[in-house]
Amino acid sequence: MNKKIFSIGSYNAGLTCKTSRVPLWGETIIGSDFSESYGGKGSNQAVAVAKLGGDATFIGCLGNDKYAEDGLKMLNNYNVDISNVKRSDRATGVGIILLNDENDNCIIVDPGANSELTPEDILYLESAISEADVVIFQLEIPLTTVKAGMEIAKRLGKKIILDPAPANEKANELLQDATIITPNETELLLLNGESADSPLSNDKYEKLARNLLSKGPEAIIVTQGGKGSLVVTQDGSEAVPPFLVDVVDTTGAGDVFTGALAVALAEGEDIVKASKFANAAGSYAVTKYEVLPGIPTKKELYEFIYKKGDYSYAKESLSEP
Repeated sequence: MNKKIFSIGSYNAGLTCKTSRVPLWGETIIGSDFSESYGGKGSNQAVAVAKLGGDATFIGCLGNDKYAEDGLKMLNNYNVDISNVKRSDRATGVGIILLNDENDNCIIVDPGANSELTPEDILYLESAISEADVVIFQLEIPLTTVKAGMEIAKRLGKKIILDPAPANEKANELLQDATIITPNETELLLLNGESADSPLSNDKYEKLARNLLSKGPEAIIVTQGGKGSLVVTQDGSEAVPPFLVDVVDTTGAGDVFTGALAVALAEGEDIVKASKFANAAGSYAVTKYEVLPGIPTKKELYEFIYKKGDYSYAKESLSEP
């Protein structure tokens, strides 16, 4: 029986448009290739868990509008447990995604109903959370709700992954309750009180990661995009190399990484092997347009791994697809 993985966080409808650049205030420019999609870090990570063979549950808050109905239908179709999703009279959250010519993205999120998920809601669901083995949190729901959930999960002895996005310094108060934190480069800087555009050397990566490690978690995994990832624990650090791919769309790659990480950890992998598996999943994700089509099944991920070579450990160490 698969171990249960809970993702407690956001659902957002994704509205994407391609543009050569971001407009200035007061300026209108022409974009292209508009599309609607499913999104929100909590939902994305739950779907990633499910597609990669995990037993996924999503806990969040959606509105009573078309975006909510579409989102719940999608989650159900991917076999994500939605029995504990809350509904609200507020509009379902929306993420507005701009993609440039290099397929980098910037995102504006209107949380909408996500803001209605309260600490009291999480406390009410403590018995459900007690069934989980791994619990994932992000920062697109109220910080007080994340804190309450993490405290409950820690008290229950669960493995807790914190994806600190969107990052701010206030999130530092959550670190003591996390098992693993997965910041990207920008989030690593912001959590350390530095400017998001500060230069990062290899030594600085580890120094900043160790600063976060000193606040309570067992491991920091810095996701570095096309450069791979860096695993930092009390025992040392290890750089996890990237897969070389043609990047199509980076949207949601971090969510795929986190979902894959949770699956590998739930199946008993150590932190480095789990990170390698997650790195492969994140690399696969950027070769596809939009988030959900970029999430591989376990079979698709193994095929990708073998085509890229030198990652035979994955099939040996994780359950068969």
